[in-house]
Amino acid sequence: MNKLLIFAIVLLTTIGADAQTNRTSNRALWASINGAKNASLGDYQQHTGKVLVTWRMLPGDDATTGFDLYRTIGTGSETKIATNIKNRTCYQDGSASTVADNHYRLTYTGSTETLSTFTLKKAQVAGGLPYISIPLADTKDVYENTSKIVYTANDVSVGDLDGDGEFEIVVKRLQSVKDADGNIVSDGSGASYSQQDCLWAVIWDAYKLDGTLLWRIKGGPGIILGNSSSFAIADFDGDGCAEMAIRTCEGTVFGDGQQIPDTNGDGKIDYRTWGNLNSSSPGWVDHYNSAGPEFISIIDGKTGRELARDNFINRETSESWGDGYWKRACSFRIGVGCFDTTGLPSIVLGRGVYAHSVIEAWDWRNGQLTKKWRFDTNDGKTGKDGKSHSSYAAQGNHSLNVADLDGDGLDEVMYGSMAVDHNGIGLWNTGLGHGDANHVGKFLPNREGLQMFHCLESGKTMVALHDARDGSVIWKKDADSDNDMGRCLVGDFYPEYPGCEFFYYQGNYIQQDGTETTINTKGQKGGCGMAIWFDGNLSRQLIEDNIIQSPKYGRTFTMYRYSETFINGTKSNPSWYGDLVGDWREEIIVPDNTRLQDIKIFSTWYPTTHKFPWLMTDHCYWMSCLNENIGYNQPTNTGYYLGSDLKSDAEAWAEAEKVQNKEIVTGIKNLSPTFSQSDGVVYDLQGRCVKKPQHGLYIKNGKKIMIK
Repeated sequence: MNKLLIFAIVLLTTIGADAQTNRTSNRALWASINGAKNASLGDYQQHTGKVLVTWRMLPGDDATTGFDLYRTIGTGSETKIATNIKNRTCYQDGSASTVADNHYRLTYTGSTETLSTFTLKKAQVAGGLPYISIPLADTKDVYENTSKIVYTANDVSVGDLDGDGEFEIVVKRLQSVKDADGNIVSDGSGASYSQQDCLWAVIWDAYKLDGTLLWRIKGGPGIILGNSSSFAIADFDGDGCAEMAIRTCEGTVFGDGQQIPDTNGDGKIDYRTWGNLNSSSPGWVDHYNSAGPEFISIIDGKTGRELARDNFINRETSESWGDGYWKRACSFRIGVGCFDTTGLPSIVLGRGVYAHSVIEAWDWRNGQLTKKWRFDTNDGKTGKDGKSHSSYAAQGNHSLNVADLDGDGLDEVMYGSMAVDHNGIGLWNTGLGHGDANHVGKFLPNREGLQMFHCLESGKTMVALHDARDGSVIWKKDADSDNDMGRCLVGDFYPEYPGCEFFYYQGNYIQQDGTETTINTKGQKGGCGMAIWFDGNLSRQLIEDNIIQSPKYGRTFTMYRYSETFINGTKSNPSWYGDLVGDWREEIIVPDNTRLQDIKIFSTWYPTTHKFPWLMTDHCYWMSCLNENIGYNQPTNTGYYLGSDLKSDAEAWAEAEKVQNKEIVTGIKNLSPTFSQSDGVVYDLQGRCVKKPQHGLYIKNGKKIMIK
């Protein structure tokens, strides 16, 4: 025990307190109500009006870990409503009050010590609202004339910005231009013109889950609309608070009011050129940003102030990236990956996907921002596959994925039809070219390691499944001629077939052995949105067209009944989704149908008999959540198999533990030991076992501790 004292461990007995939630551990107790609007299927009407209380399974839990649940109605006395819950991490409360707040408290069985609390407001129960609402702050400080410009909600990402043990959300908002009649004619989700007298096309707002606005950043005139304004949220320096990494320019205003000035002394910060795009609509001629300094900035999660700044990947000339009008030069990517044995995340930068591509990794540690490595298709080097880096050109996607592809305990960057190793050297490239969608995870349960599934828009290959270790083809589907297959998706949707199924936009699905079957969509559009665990089954459902549906059984949840909408036009994505709170099912974050009023976080109301670790404790899944919104939004996936043909929940627990302990070929290695096992096991906030804790926040025995 003396060895722990040198770390000056301070027990945090209370983590966060607000009007909506109050938690005392990382169990993330949560509750959701099923209202009458949810009862899309007769089989599920039995859940109408009932409250589902859920909490996390954390590393160290097993089949013997039991919980007691208490409820207090209004200011009344507390009552134990469930005892020794072991085989699940949820409880359906059929007697919640509709006229007073319902306060829930979780303990271990036989203990009075509080693990977590949550308050479900009476208005939410009475209204049958399976979501919490986070009001969007007005934008008059950005541009006061809302008859001309508004800022609509777009992508969201999550992270513990202030170190209180609870995730906050960051909302990207895009300048949306109105016509004379007040109709939005450009919502910013595509490459479109902005308003001449407004310098800020993109802003970022950070909110706590109770609706508190923490800070706002205004992106500056060189930050363009569309999907090239990606942003990364992670605890890059290990201090227990997440930072944000974004591309910035002169004129960017940070959360503390500080602005990037005229850094090059040329007397201006706005490099846009105004002109006529056509005879009737004026706009920016070079809305793809052809001039002016470009930076990478690290943002303090607590305050929104800029912590550090350096130069972004050099712009060069338009032609060097493959066109003459700067579009391909402005294909930017910003993400997260873990490339060394510290386990700390690094920032991933990307520029170019169609031809020339450059990828860089940067570290923010000990108050310093430093470049870790650079991959360049023009650098003359040779990849580990024996191919020149120049052959990796034109293999990029509109997204990127990060995972431990080769099983060495460190992450790789999969940029499309190519992958770069943890040290910046090419790992493999398939030569199949550019595509729109990539998926990395454990899709074939009986095959070692991870797999990669993607669709292509160059050449005859429509979709292909690869071994993620070396990019080798497991199977592929070719068309008769060159084609553009715009979407594909993978998940276990059909319980009668083993492993995952693979969808692409032709009304068919492919079984894991490469055979093809026509699907019965039961009158629904099916196949290529996003895959989610939402109901109580192990098969995933589809998120598409503002509904959740099973391609086999039909509709599960009609989301559009709750004044919400998806984003990014025909892409039709939620702003974010993943295992944010509660048990292993996934939450969905979307704006209201105007994208101006609020952000809604929807959570499941379906009880389940299954119990799995918090999905964020799986490294592959965590990376898929943090990199979900880069370019074209991509779904989440786990690094171990989670599907309907599991023999038991414990089978997945065992595989998840092997992934964490580096006993199978995927995942991140545990850190080196420094004190004895008798001192107990410590986990970081992503659920990795840490045996050499440095300063920062950790989980020990289900509680948050701070090591100074």
